[in-house]
Amino acid sequence: MMKKYWCDNSAVWTHYGNASSIIFPAWEKAFVAIVQSYMDDVTDADLKSRMVQFVKEETAHSKAHEDFNLRHGLKEAEEDEYKNTKLLHRKPKLRFWLGTMVSIEHLASCMGRSYLDRWSDRKSKDFKLFCYHAKEELGHKKLALDLWDYLGYDRKELRKIAAVNQKYVIGFLLKYTIQKVKEDGLLYKLSTIIDMIDCFSYIGIKIVIPGLRIYRKDFDPDDIDDSKYFS
Repeated sequence: MMKKYWCDNSAVWTHYGNASSIIFPAWEKAFVAIVQSYMDDVTDADLKSRMVQFVKEETAHSKAHEDFNLRHGLKEAEEDEYKNTKLLHRKPKLRFWLGTMVSIEHLASCMGRSYLDRWSDRKSKDFKLFCYHAKEELGHKKLALDLWDYLGYDRKELRKIAAVNQKYVIGFLLKYTIQKVKEDGLLYKLSTIIDMIDCFSYIGIKIVIPGLRIYRKDFDPDDIDDSKYFS
């Protein structure tokens, strides 16, 4: 019996979507821990309110993706990713971890646009999950950077941290997708090769290239107008 894939009936796109969902719960809980560790250092009422809202949203996102992962048999991979955040939870207030949050949250907003551009009109439960998550990522896309700047941290240091974490996230998405397609025995099938070209070029154009904006000295997430996603 032919295996059914939830995303566009494509092994490549399905495993890419699964890879995204695998990393979300661990890192969103990690980012909650980071933000909570800085709560007492922030006196600005507006920023603090946004931090509280961020914690609520990220907690909801992690739970939603844990449910998705359970439905799709991804819990073991999810648990492996949790292990990669254990060190962060020991000392969530380290500057490196806040820099990690800034850089990954920027990638998450790029991923959010890519999901909405491609699947915002889909009606199934799984597509709706990714699109709801995408909109909330865009809604708080500047929170991590504003916290970094509020604390007076150096943008040059941030760019160094971003190089480490963007490589990690993009590398995970690509390696997981390729490995799972290979396990399915589809790696050298023509339709799979076409899907891989489509998927990986899409990632490059929609996520990798926009993700490079963080290396600009005047980087500001609000320079991208996302109002069309909320109209």
